[in-house]
Amino acid sequence: MDAVNCTIMVRARLLAGWLGAGRPVTAKGVLRPADISAAAAAMGVETPPKARTAADVEVLHRPWVAAQAMGLIAVDAIRARATIGPAGDQLEAWWTSLLAVLRSESHDRRGEGAAVLCRTLLAVLEDEPPLDELEDRVDARLRVADLWQFGAVFEAFRRGVMPVDGGLEVLAEFGAVDAAARLTALGRWASRRFAAATPQPVTPDLLASELLCRLAPLSEQDALRQAQRWLAGRDIDEAVAAVFSAAEAGTPAARLAGIDLVGALGEAMRQAWQAALERPMLAPHARAVLATWDAVDDRWEPSEADRSWLAVEYALTVEDPEERYHLVQDFGGPAVVEASGHPGAPGLREALAAAGRPPQRVYQLKIVLSGVTPPVWRRLRVPGSIPLDVLHYSIQAAFDWDDDHLHTFEADRRRYSDPDTALDGYEDETDVRLAKAMPREGATMTYVYDLGDCWEHRLLFVVSPSRRRGDRSICRSL
Repeated sequence: MDAVNCTIMVRARLLAGWLGAGRPVTAKGVLRPADISAAAAAMGVETPPKARTAADVEVLHRPWVAAQAMGLIAVDAIRARATIGPAGDQLEAWWTSLLAVLRSESHDRRGEGAAVLCRTLLAVLEDEPPLDELEDRVDARLRVADLWQFGAVFEAFRRGVMPVDGGLEVLAEFGAVDAAARLTALGRWASRRFAAATPQPVTPDLLASELLCRLAPLSEQDALRQAQRWLAGRDIDEAVAAVFSAAEAGTPAARLAGIDLVGALGEAMRQAWQAALERPMLAPHARAVLATWDAVDDRWEPSEADRSWLAVEYALTVEDPEERYHLVQDFGGPAVVEASGHPGAPGLREALAAAGRPPQRVYQLKIVLSGVTPPVWRRLRVPGSIPLDVLHYSIQAAFDWDDDHLHTFEADRRRYSDPDTALDGYEDETDVRLAKAMPREGATMTYVYDLGDCWEHRLLFVVSPSRRRGDRSICRSL
């Protein structure tokens, strides 16, 4: 399997070589229209005589995205330059670049349509169907998937119809299919990788324990939608009892999936929550739910014992060592783990000790207020570990806003807001750290303040300067 010499990789390396020490980029982080022809010539490809933006030229934009994903080029506020490139597993670099290109070719809200299509296309090609049946077989597989997935593929590759041809084109550029649309060894590997990363669908015949395992990797919104298939036709009280029994005996991740599922059913499940108080692994969650319903003005704080227990519970569901470390620190540090009494505390303590303290990244952000003349901008330095709600307050202070309107963030097509505003389609900003929303230099994010007047701010991760271990500053405006 030679992943490094497929068309997209060759073009990405040629593009990086052409960039050299640096070329200017637009505010959107792509090449200027005036440089499109020269970049295309360096790769040996042809481009349209005129283009509004380099992002519209697929033959250029795909290698550009792949090169960034692999670390062959770095893009900052004003230029793109060549870098050393990937030092690790070349096949893993190929996979990372494929996912990045598919995301860039997905124009649905989630940015997943192209990946859904190519995942399905690879699975269908495993059976070596006749080419004239390919689109029908892809269509048949997608129709049994979630409705959003079926709709999302029609927004991939700018095709406007079932874009099987677009999927085959990209897979061919990545060496996953040959000229006759047959899977290569690399394509079979990618198909297995997609299959391993794809959550298994929820079906009505699952045991409650299997249900929670399948819901655990999903977002809360997706999990609730999938769970409806399992709940349909069941006696709700019996179903909830089964879910709670499975949650009591399950992993922390499965338990939280069960808690979220029953919690979404509302106060009609009050009696079930009361009964859950008798289950040791569910009792802290049950007290939290019941207290929230009964709190005056929605003001409620857990006891120190429950707070410590829940801190460990949530930390055990986090796979990323850096995120796990910061979550524990948010709750009070290692002392909270020791005091929790949670049966998983010893394992968490060992995992924290093995990972050690992650390096503290400091983000230098250039924040530009759109649509005003002369330009208004600020530069902030903030830790990458802060959640977006803290970043919100930093932006408010930097621009001297008064924080009396709603606000939203959007990064990589994911939208975040204050959970108290309950905006449809927005995730909880308090659960997302800056380092996750903007994982690398050159990343951008949009912050909108006042959803009526829509004061839009563009955030650009300019540089991440090294930080002394003893530096405890939180934010400063430069």
